Amino acid sequence: MSLTVRDVIKRSGRLHGCWASGDDPTADEAADALISINSLKRALFGTVIGPRLSPLALTGSAGQAESGGEYQLPSGAFTLTAPLNPRSGARFGVVDANLGWTANPLTINRNGRLINGTNGNYLISTAGQNTRFWFRGDTGDWIIEGDFANLDQAIEFPDPLIAYLPNMLAVVIAAEYGADQPRWRPGR
Repeated sequence: MSLTVRDVIKRSGRLHGCWASGDDPTADEAADALISINSLKRALFGTVIGPRLSPLALTGSAGQAESGGEYQLPSGAFTLTAPLNPRSGARFGVVDANLGWTANPLTINRNGRLINGTNGNYLISTAGQNTRFWFRGDTGDWIIEGDFANLDQAIEFPDPLIAYLPNMLAVVIAAEYGADQPRWRPGR
């Protein structure tokens, strides 16, 4: 399936009658829908995808992350190892509370998994950067949580979740276009 953001927006608009089959939303409508789908995406983390994150602190120069932890790390160079044996949807995050990662970069040890599709450890060297990761079990990849940058971006979720996104987005944007919320029907 693997849809783009534009595909999901177009399908959601068709579900509640904003656009006919084959029509594209205007540039303004697409920009508004992009804001809506990014809001929806942020709401999925900690509800549909993985646990809510809880603040935790670590000391020293290295530590082991656990799913559900959002780690405030000490100033100075630090290596955080991604959770062991993660399940699909596992999440963890890091917070640069001391604004020191430019001088002392943080290394995320991938622990044998991919990070954002790459086969190497992940380095964060921007002061104040806070980053959250979620685990996609079907690809063995820690994905960085973030908004969709544009309409043609591929959606990184597994296909079973992507299949529901147009329906979820239709509910979110229906009121914006003065449309009724679509009723769910089997096979739709």
